[in-house]
Amino acid sequence: MDLNSNVQNIKGVGPARAKQLSKLDIYTIKDVLFYFPRDYLDMSPLTFKQGAEDKTGAFPCVVTGRAATTKTNSGLYITKVPVSDGQNKGYAVFFNQPFIERSFYPHQKLILIGKIRKNFGTYEISAPEWIKFEEIKQGEKLEKIRPIYPLTKGVSQNFLRSIVKNALEVVSSIEDTLPEDIIKEYNLLSLKEAIKNIHFPQSFNMLEKARQRFVFEELLLFQLSAGLSRYCVKAEKRKNIYKNLELTPFLSSLPFSLTSGQKKVLEEIVEDLRSKNVMSRLVQGDVGSGKTIIACAALYLAAKNGLQGAMMAPTEILADQHYNTLKKFLKPHGVNVEILKGGLAGKERKKILSQLKNGSIDVLVGTHAILEEDVMFKKLGMIITDEQHRFGVKQRENLVKKGYSPDVIVMSATPIPRTAAMALYGDLDISIIDTLPKGRQKVDTYVVQDSMRKKVYDFAALEIKKGHLVYVVCPAVEENELDVANVEEHAAWLKENYPSLKIGILHGKMKQDEKDDILGRFLRKEIQALVATTVVEVGIDVPDATLIIVENAERFGLAQLHQLRGRVGRSSLKSYCILMTASSQPEALTRLKFLMKCQDGFEISQKDLEMRGPGEFLGIRQHGFFEFKFASFVENTDILETTQKLASEILQKNYLQLPEYKNLKELLENKAKDAIN
Repeated sequence: MDLNSNVQNIKGVGPARAKQLSKLDIYTIKDVLFYFPRDYLDMSPLTFKQGAEDKTGAFPCVVTGRAATTKTNSGLYITKVPVSDGQNKGYAVFFNQPFIERSFYPHQKLILIGKIRKNFGTYEISAPEWIKFEEIKQGEKLEKIRPIYPLTKGVSQNFLRSIVKNALEVVSSIEDTLPEDIIKEYNLLSLKEAIKNIHFPQSFNMLEKARQRFVFEELLLFQLSAGLSRYCVKAEKRKNIYKNLELTPFLSSLPFSLTSGQKKVLEEIVEDLRSKNVMSRLVQGDVGSGKTIIACAALYLAAKNGLQGAMMAPTEILADQHYNTLKKFLKPHGVNVEILKGGLAGKERKKILSQLKNGSIDVLVGTHAILEEDVMFKKLGMIITDEQHRFGVKQRENLVKKGYSPDVIVMSATPIPRTAAMALYGDLDISIIDTLPKGRQKVDTYVVQDSMRKKVYDFAALEIKKGHLVYVVCPAVEENELDVANVEEHAAWLKENYPSLKIGILHGKMKQDEKDDILGRFLRKEIQALVATTVVEVGIDVPDATLIIVENAERFGLAQLHQLRGRVGRSSLKSYCILMTASSQPEALTRLKFLMKCQDGFEISQKDLEMRGPGEFLGIRQHGFFEFKFASFVENTDILETTQKLASEILQKNYLQLPEYKNLKELLENKAKDAIN
């Protein structure tokens, strides 16, 4: 029978069952076979003594007497079936199922499946599943490893197991998605064997082999998709020829020397500009690693080669800061830098648009205002987006469309381990600034219990008295059911307890111009303590901010806390980060204390990725190619690297056009459609 046949072609599935299965997105035989277990139960036989309260086990036993039901004062029916494993006595216990008495009789042989505990010296297995030896068919073998599936109302484990077995029996063939040469070279199970062993493993070794097969396939598909995106970019031949790649005049005019990390990244960018293909590069750097000067250098080269550049920032105040930095370092070299913001007066805006179109503006800095239709460049050849994850992919594409085959640099201050970066930015080459500028202050970090609150805020008041500024970060905006610190109440508490301080609030529900106004006032010290949500995580450079207090710190990821910590220590002033927590959970405190000893953003984000998993760590719902059922960027880095090399070879040698790669190509196309939809 064909894989795409209706699920009702499986024995035991009628219209009513098909309707229930549709809630699990199961409509065809293929859907059944690809509805994978969420867990497995080791069916190795255990005695009552070998069992554990926190682990489900399989207990062969004999019914030793009649079942009896009692009713408690609260109206609960408890049915106890006396059993023995040959050495110890015990009970199978059922709740509110008095009819179950009729299911068992003395001397009956069973396997009870459940968690066992001792209750007043007697073994009890509460609400177990069971297998009756008398119902096992002649010649049928009991599975050594039992699959456990995600369920919905009306669909039981036993029903799902039986229809998967029936589906495997009726399906005529399962065509492999991977070519035979890949299966052999990488010692993988065939798709049919992998499906059989993912549902009903012959052994734990075969289960692992089945998993590895699906991990390999998922990561290969991901690498092919990322490779195709990169290939499309790389396939675009360079139209902007860089005749002058001399950076010495620019670098020698700087009031500081570049770090080794900055030099390495600049070399990679220059190499890209020398190549025959368009550049598409991600520049990652820890907080304060000096990414803006890299942007300056790239825009300098574009201008010196007769091209215009654009730098897009997520907020107006950040755009302002970039504008001031670029102007300071580029103007001495005759590079004309302008800024385009949403609130510009009509006359001023018209003038900028005119100069942009005729080419007298070399570099335009701005927010998403740059994307508006009437913003036209004469010859846009270099695009830099800051904090790319704050923009949609469409916005980046729209900016590229305004250009003349522009080179693209994406900048991120969120350090992401290389494997995860490959997942998020698969279409980009990756550069990492791995050194911090000299004189960069280490931020002293402390994990403090709530009982020390008064001391912490007295210390904040002292910092403000010195002329310094303070951030206070809360997980919520207003009063909430989670009982965590919120911006509005916390600001009110501060005003009441420290009336001499100038307090301001900032959160994501505010309009952008409101946020910019508040940040501007904070920068000018009209606000001394800014109570905010994580909206300040990616923000402006406030050199006088020396203290950040994070309330309910246990509710944030390590990478996010490190980003927040990066708001301070941006000058020669001694700076502090205080992580407030009411948690006494060892795991939460261990996580937070890790930040006390570690200042390396990449090391921190790797730890975060290990502890929280990629979905939560990246702060995005995984979708399209990221929706992995088996693969993990943390646990499968070796396969990630293997499949990257293989995908590169497949694309370079155009193997997808070969007949034996037909199924892999179709699967790739279907995945791409799903990702778009």
